[in-house]
Amino acid sequence: MNTEAMEFSPVMITVIILAFFAISFFMGMMVHSSVMYEDKPNLDRNSKKAWALCMVAGVGITGWMFAYGYYVNFGR
Repeated sequence: MNTEAMEFSPVMITVIILAFFAISFFMGMMVHSSVMYEDKPNLDRNSKKAWALCMVAGVGITGWMFAYGYYVNFGR
């Protein structure tokens, strides 16, 4: 058995994944509130399509932040 300390423990990976989804959710809510309360005649404010699009945007923005942060700190 390897006694060397792991760089990322399973608990750390779990916390990172949970943080990613939590930040993605709130980022999607911010995108939804900023986009849906403008003049959008073809999207209803409470439509599932609007929520799905905003949550995908939240995941994309947060994914870019995590990937860029990893690149800046560890990728060089």
